[in-house]
Amino acid sequence: MITGLAVWLNGLAFLGIGAKEKPDGPSPLVTVGWVTLVAGIVDLANAVWIVQKLFGGAAGDTGVRLAGLVTFYGLFFVALGIALVKGLDLQPIGNLAIGVALVPLAWWSFFDGGWMFKSILVVWVVAFLAVAALIYDRLKPRVLGGILVLTSLYTFLLPAALLGAGVAIP
Repeated sequence: MITGLAVWLNGLAFLGIGAKEKPDGPSPLVTVGWVTLVAGIVDLANAVWIVQKLFGGAAGDTGVRLAGLVTFYGLFFVALGIALVKGLDLQPIGNLAIGVALVPLAWWSFFDGGWMFKSILVVWVVAFLAVAALIYDRLKPRVLGGILVLTSLYTFLLPAALLGAGVAIP
């Protein structure tokens, strides 16, 4: 859930909402960077927990594969968070985004039986490719902002709302 909130904050920043730097004040992007960094660390910690919880027995392979996917995304958010906090060049983040967009497609069969999880994977492909496109001046910031806000709503907040309402994720 924290990753969804980090994506939400990044999306709002690209939409220009709450992202205006005040003269002689701190940059709101540094705050977004810290939240993004914490989300990445939580993702990586969750990957370790998934392996420990699901490792062994029949669920062992499932845990390792799921943890691998979570690690992919966690590393991206750690790197992006550090880059935003430190004001680093984002081109390496754009390059990383391309890999993080495409390689998780290898997990496609992992989500057999659930259309929503597969659609979430596709949404993330679009979102990460959009990040790379923005960094390489192929996409306008507001377009990326819209993509990220929708990504947050569809891939994190909607599944959480479904589960909270006692509805299985389709």
